[in-house]
Amino acid sequence: MIVLRTVRAMALLAGLSYALGAWAADPQVLERARKLLAENNPKQAYVELMSAQDLTGTPEYDYLLGVAALDSGKFEDAIIAFERVLAINPNHAGAQMDLGRAYFALGSYDLAETAFKRLKTANPPAPALQALNQYLEAIQVRRREINPGWTGFAEMQIGYDSNLTGVPGDFGAASQQSFNITVDPTGNSIKRDAAYVEALGYLEYSYPLSRGWSLFAGGGARGRAYHDESDFDILSGDLRAGAALNQGPSQWRASVGYQKYTQDGDAPGEPQPTNDRNTANAMFEWRHSLDTRNQVGVGLQLTSVRFPDNKIDDFDQVYLSASWLRSFEGKGTPLVYLSVFGTNDNAKNTFDDGVTDKSKNLAGGRVYGQYSFSPKLYTFGAVGYVYRRDKDEFARSTVVARGRDQFAELLGGVTWQFMEKCAVRAQWSYTRNASNIDIFDYDRNEVSTAVRCDLF
Repeated sequence: MIVLRTVRAMALLAGLSYALGAWAADPQVLERARKLLAENNPKQAYVELMSAQDLTGTPEYDYLLGVAALDSGKFEDAIIAFERVLAINPNHAGAQMDLGRAYFALGSYDLAETAFKRLKTANPPAPALQALNQYLEAIQVRRREINPGWTGFAEMQIGYDSNLTGVPGDFGAASQQSFNITVDPTGNSIKRDAAYVEALGYLEYSYPLSRGWSLFAGGGARGRAYHDESDFDILSGDLRAGAALNQGPSQWRASVGYQKYTQDGDAPGEPQPTNDRNTANAMFEWRHSLDTRNQVGVGLQLTSVRFPDNKIDDFDQVYLSASWLRSFEGKGTPLVYLSVFGTNDNAKNTFDDGVTDKSKNLAGGRVYGQYSFSPKLYTFGAVGYVYRRDKDEFARSTVVARGRDQFAELLGGVTWQFMEKCAVRAQWSYTRNASNIDIFDYDRNEVSTAVRCDLF
């Protein structure tokens, strides 16, 4: 969420006219504070302004103090300062906007909604209207978290996958490099491309307890059908339950879940092995709003993955992650989301030698960005990177001792909200796995269009 520079600029001009007419504000203190805020140093601006409390009651001073307090996470002080501004100038657009933001940060959603709706009736410029709509939508999301009831969505998607089996183009050469034998591709080793149709949905029920605590439980399903490649159709379902704690700027969430994934594939053998897998996990997540434009988070997930027909791939995983969400002022209300992670994956079974297994470590990160053309139309993109290192020698090859992969992702698209609860999304993604074991070296393009609707 953001504060628009245009709104604040108009507000500062209005506050200045009041200040010149009634008070002799110290121009040096105010100028230093404005400069510090422009340099994204609200904490120092707050210190400077608090040293000049004799200016309290001056709208320009109170507004700057409120902005500095708000962006420093001192929400109660910000509310007091903005209310002083509005007591003198009830039409101060910047103070109305930032007062709503302060209430939102404290979890006072009714007061925040009142402030935002009041400002919305004043016909604000397009960037301000976009920010207001985003806040009002976020308020509805938070209310669903603290009031009993259902949330959910349904999505339909059509697309094309250029390499649905994730294999190299020249499998014979790759098998020679990886195992010192030449094998013609069959079954799952054949590079396949196909159009597909996909449907997915999720339902969750949340029940609030007290003091910010709530319980939740839900489940979802996903099905993907490929044209002329029915052996690789996907059907999956998952269940999840847990507890959440919402304490203003901080949220905690703990859950357990189970997912079943089925895909027949085309592997040889009798009975034919499948690509099925079953996953159970326990997850803990913490998110904290440093201020109204920055949110950080950390997560821990413990996962058990089992392959009923390919037990050599069974593993347990410890997954650690950290994230940072940053929103910006100005045209397009851009935002950036950065996440990094690392894993320790321990295989449950060994090869015939009783020693070697497929244990590994993963480490990577992803940057996601978003830019809005209007309140209902935005573009998005992402870049991701994952590094894999096998723990044991010759775990995936008889020729290459230590397997190392570098996986890269490039994503771009556009979303249009054509109805209040429905949006259409068109996107393209490119993935590339560069491995020193050629049999795992491949690239993939996927294009899709999806319609997603919230159910409640």
